[in-house]
Amino acid sequence: MIPRRHFLAGSGLAAASALLGARPAWADDRAALAEEAFLWGVPLVLTGRYLKIAADAGLAFNRFYLSPDLATPQTRALGPQVDTLYGLGWIDLADGPQVISVPDTHDRYYSIQLLDAYADSFAYIGRRATGTKAGAYALTPPGYRGRLPAGVTEIKAPTSKVLAAVRTLVRSKADLPAARAIHGAYTLGPLSGYPKAQQPGVFRAESLNILPVVDLSKAGIGYFEELNRLVADYPPLAYDAPRLARFGSLGIGPGRQLSSDPAIIAALTAAIPAGLARIRMPKTNWTANGWSTRLDVTPFIQDPVARAATNLYGPGTQIAEEALYLSAQKGPDGEPLSGARRYSLRFPKGQLPPAGAFWSVGLYTKDIFLYDNEIDRYSITDRTDGLHFASDGSLTILIQHDRPADPNANWLPAPADHFLLTIRAYQPKPALLARQYQLPPLSLVA
Repeated sequence: MIPRRHFLAGSGLAAASALLGARPAWADDRAALAEEAFLWGVPLVLTGRYLKIAADAGLAFNRFYLSPDLATPQTRALGPQVDTLYGLGWIDLADGPQVISVPDTHDRYYSIQLLDAYADSFAYIGRRATGTKAGAYALTPPGYRGRLPAGVTEIKAPTSKVLAAVRTLVRSKADLPAARAIHGAYTLGPLSGYPKAQQPGVFRAESLNILPVVDLSKAGIGYFEELNRLVADYPPLAYDAPRLARFGSLGIGPGRQLSSDPAIIAALTAAIPAGLARIRMPKTNWTANGWSTRLDVTPFIQDPVARAATNLYGPGTQIAEEALYLSAQKGPDGEPLSGARRYSLRFPKGQLPPAGAFWSVGLYTKDIFLYDNEIDRYSITDRTDGLHFASDGSLTILIQHDRPADPNANWLPAPADHFLLTIRAYQPKPALLARQYQLPPLSLVA
């Protein structure tokens, strides 16, 4: 678990100072508390916004909505990968447990990531967590004490609303129909009607675009009013109760009304830009050879800064044991990655990313979308057809804007301007989680 932290952000105090003018000494603590309250509430307020977006898009509760195809440059979700089919489902447990049934995927990677209203990934169904045999899993609401049928495994949900994020591996273009068949075989239904009430997912072409990035920069004081409504519907877990109790002096909490004190209103208003500035800063805790990642994404993130940063650009960041994302934004010359230069990434023999499921090297534009290129290649993976290994067993990937002269080169096309790279390792092996393995550095090609 991430240790708790007390929040004293200089940027937040400065912003509050400009609004409050001369202040007594205790005002610093008030400004810090307001910023902490904002940061703590980010995942919950985003969940509320996503629920409204889903309702406006016509999504029903307790159904999976599934993408039938891999992501493309036209996909507007930030940083999509082209390894898996995606899907999502909002699950409502207010009327009782819901059962997720899955088929035997015959060792094909899949995961159903379960996130509570605070965007914590409290459980997984899938290859790493539960295996790939057929199974049935009952999501039960807080306080549930009922009995389950034989063969149904209970997963206790911390909140009455749950977001399920679905991923199914596609091994190749030819494999897409088989992957799609499995992707469409995940079902949802009420425990009271199990198994006859199970419903298959709905294929929907725009499924990848249903959860856009939500901009909180213009939220204003209404943000905290949203927070009050939501926290009444979704009580926090026990470890967050003392923190929420301290927010009571600001008028934040279940059944509370925001304080009308102008100084408190000013502090809360100032807390929004100050808090956003903190969580927009890159959050990594391991950098090696120009690649950075976070090894601290856990099922329950107790640090509000880390939890808010993990979810600011959308839900579904994987816990470290499920997948690691290692990113590079600068080349060996210290300059931002750019199509004006050429790069190579060489993996020595036996040194490919240690992943129990799969790995991929993906490229994104400066806006974090897929780059539309002449060969329709958006990543190089352990499944890419026609990879060429050198006589010494090494694998070299050329990352550049122009087509390489060597027709056998493992080319990952780049835009003419800035871009970034992300290496994904799904089910990372212990050597990677323990930092014993390091990715090779990028090299400049003359």
